[in-house]
Amino acid sequence: MSSIKDQRIGYVGLGNMGSHIATNLSKYISENDLPPLTIWNRSKEKYNFLKNNKKLNQNKIIYSNELIEVIKNSNIIFTMLINDNVSENIFEQFFNYLKENQKNEKQNLIFIDQSSLKSITSEKLFKKFKSINSFYLSCPVFGRPPMAESSKLLIISSGPFEIKEKIKHLLNPIIGNRLIDVGEDVKKATAIKSMGNMVLLGWIQLLSESYALGDSIGIDPSIFDEFLQKFIPAPPLLAYSNTISKGLFPSGGGFSIDGGLKDARNMISLGSDLGHPVSLPTIERAKDNMERSKELGGKDQDWSSLAAAVREQAGLEPYREGTNGGKGE
Repeated sequence: MSSIKDQRIGYVGLGNMGSHIATNLSKYISENDLPPLTIWNRSKEKYNFLKNNKKLNQNKIIYSNELIEVIKNSNIIFTMLINDNVSENIFEQFFNYLKENQKNEKQNLIFIDQSSLKSITSEKLFKKFKSINSFYLSCPVFGRPPMAESSKLLIISSGPFEIKEKIKHLLNPIIGNRLIDVGEDVKKATAIKSMGNMVLLGWIQLLSESYALGDSIGIDPSIFDEFLQKFIPAPPLLAYSNTISKGLFPSGGGFSIDGGLKDARNMISLGSDLGHPVSLPTIERAKDNMERSKELGGKDQDWSSLAAAVREQAGLEPYREGTNGGKGE
C-alpha cells in the first residue's frame, strides 16, 4: 500500500461494538472517496444496522454473502469477534484461502484484530500469518457501545511498528480518540485488555457487595449511587454503579454475561498461559456470581447482573422489586 488511496478496508463481526465501528469506517471511506467497505457477519440480519442508516453512502458498502469476499476486496481487514474459538475459525478460513492462492492473490494483508482474546491466541495468529507474508495486529478497545458510536474508544495496539504506522490514522480518530501503543509483542495488547477488564469486573463485584450490604441495613441505593457519583468521578466505573443501584441489566446495551464469563476465564488463565500463574480470588468469585446470575436471568443480561447473585447470597431477592427480573420491561 503506497498511499491511503490504495487502502481497501474490510470489517468482520457486527456485534454491539463492531456495528458502530464499521459505521464510522464507512463514513471515513465516503469522505475520502476510498474503495467501498466490505463487511461480513455470520447473521445477515446485522447488516440492517448499516443498511437502515440514511447517513451512510450505500454505494460505499459491500454486504458480503461469503466471508472470503472480504479477503478478495480488502487489504486491511478489521475483526471484532466474540471469542477465541470463533476467531480461530474465521482466521483459519482466511489463512487457508491465502495459502491456497498465494500465486494468484495479493499478499501482505493487514489484519487488525479488535477482539478480546487470550494472549496466546493472538501470538498464534501473528505467527500463522507471518508465515505467509501477512500481518496480524492486536488492537483491542475499551468502551461501551455509545463510545464506539462517537469514536471515543480507548485503543491498545501491539504488533510490528511499521505496520501500525500504516493504519494508525484508522484507529485514531476514526475508531477512538485515545491510543496506547504497547510495542511489537502482540501478546501485550490482549494481556492489557484482560487486565483492564479485571479492574472493571472487580469494581462490579465490589459494587454488588456494597449495594447488597446497603440494602440489608436500609440504605437507599439511589443515595449511595449519588455518593459514588460525587466521590469517584470516573464515568466508565460509575455507569455500573447506576445500573446496579437500579437493578436493571438489559441485554444489548453493554457487555453480556456470556462475554463476561469468557473474559473472566481469560483473566484467570492469563498468568498460567504465559508461564506465571497468579491467584485472582476476586475474579474467581465474580465468575461464580456471573454463572449464578446466568441461571437466574439468562445469558443476555449485562455482566453487572452478577449483583443479583450477591443479593441472593445476602438473603435478599435477586432482583429489585419492580424491575421484572432486571429487564425493566
